[in-house]
Amino acid sequence: MASTNAGPGNRLKFHSFEEIRHGRAETELKHRYGRGIYVNEIHETSNDDLVISLGNTVPKDVSDSLEQDRVLQFINIRDIYTLRGEATGEGAYIVNLPDRDDVHEGFVQRRQQIIDRLDWSMAKAIYEHVFELTPVENQLNAIIQLVRWVHEEESIPLSRLKDAQGSGNSEEYVQVLSDLGFLTFDGEMVAEGEKMQETQLLELDNDQYVKTVIGNVVKEGYNVLQDRLELRMLRHYPKFCNSYYYDALQRQDPSLHLDVDAVTRNYQRQYGEDIDPFVVNDKLNELAETEVIQKDGEYVQSNPDVYRQVAQESPVS
Repeated sequence: MASTNAGPGNRLKFHSFEEIRHGRAETELKHRYGRGIYVNEIHETSNDDLVISLGNTVPKDVSDSLEQDRVLQFINIRDIYTLRGEATGEGAYIVNLPDRDDVHEGFVQRRQQIIDRLDWSMAKAIYEHVFELTPVENQLNAIIQLVRWVHEEESIPLSRLKDAQGSGNSEEYVQVLSDLGFLTFDGEMVAEGEKMQETQLLELDNDQYVKTVIGNVVKEGYNVLQDRLELRMLRHYPKFCNSYYYDALQRQDPSLHLDVDAVTRNYQRQYGEDIDPFVVNDKLNELAETEVIQKDGEYVQSNPDVYRQVAQESPVS
């Protein structure tokens, strides 16, 4: 969350804590930064200063495409900026104010954090289902091979894994899986780590074992796999899922119907990327095959189980 570093020329003085808490601060801030700004929380520090957390309320069209109910919902984006009220020793406080652009940038960053966290929650919810889709399986193939081969033998020399994969990246993959606790690696031999030896996993048949372990790898290593191994496809399908689920979560309605055009607009708004509805429809059809969403004719609805799982971790207000 951003915080103010404004100079003394742009400040407000409040004569008491109550004056800040009961409305004057919010009125002044709305006048400077827009009607959506509100005071989210106020905390007193050990030296009697105040930490003032700001939020912003934005309108969002979350209409049901089938019902055409034209629902406009006001969404609270909390913790976009932090102000500090400096105690004067007389019960009053001086609050330095940032530039409008700084507050807006705090809002943009916070909104992006929410979307990134929602993508991660979605990835954890769906990858046991969608990792067999060809584009995902291709990008995860090296990890799938390592999990399957190491599961079949007690330990394997790294040199053999490199030769079998024919890739210069095998050691980096092994190191990442070792750091995550799925493999052990002593510099020469590769073996199962604790997270591949859990009792409930060992009771599964081989195909289900590999599928479950890969799902766990994605759940626990989502950011690491993207950053260190550049597996960008991991973010691909969660983005299309969340172009539907973001509205459903905001409306708290897992039965919300959205058509392809509505999902496309959400994708463009959330990720700042132009995309053709033809592409969006193809991706939704792929996701429907794995049952992480449902298609009802030309409309998209949630899978209730996926909705519940993501809603438990959702940062969406």
